[in-house]
Amino acid sequence: MADIALDANILIGLLDSSDVHNSRAEALYARIRESEDDPLTLDFVAQEAISVLCRRSCERKRNAPDLPRILDEVRGWFEKGQVAFIQREIENLYPNILDVIGQSGGKLNFNDAALVVLQQQGIIGDVATFDTTLASQPGFRTVE
Repeated sequence: MADIALDANILIGLLDSSDVHNSRAEALYARIRESEDDPLTLDFVAQEAISVLCRRSCERKRNAPDLPRILDEVRGWFEKGQVAFIQREIENLYPNILDVIGQSGGKLNFNDAALVVLQQQGIIGDVATFDTTLASQPGFRTVE
């Protein structure tokens, strides 16, 4: 059994039923659970997903995410110990993350570059993502 880190696009798809990736995210999440692997929600990735969903709830006139339900769900993850807090690791790896951003020519944002470095350092394993730019990074291992 292994931990599979979930990228923000997976979390967003799971939390927002009107998201373009909702069905795909739910199917991938179910496959992860069926394989007896454990989905891993990283603190900074959950923060990114919540930020996107907050913006959507304010900007969308139609199909706005149900923010109270989403916050309750994420709160439940926290209360059950399902959010891994690794900000200290990010602090220690900051220069490496900036290097990866530079090597990507800016194609990777900070959080995506952090996932690359965390995996390179062996802190996390495979990552579930729909981000083709992230998935195409040399040596980066994904689940889809």
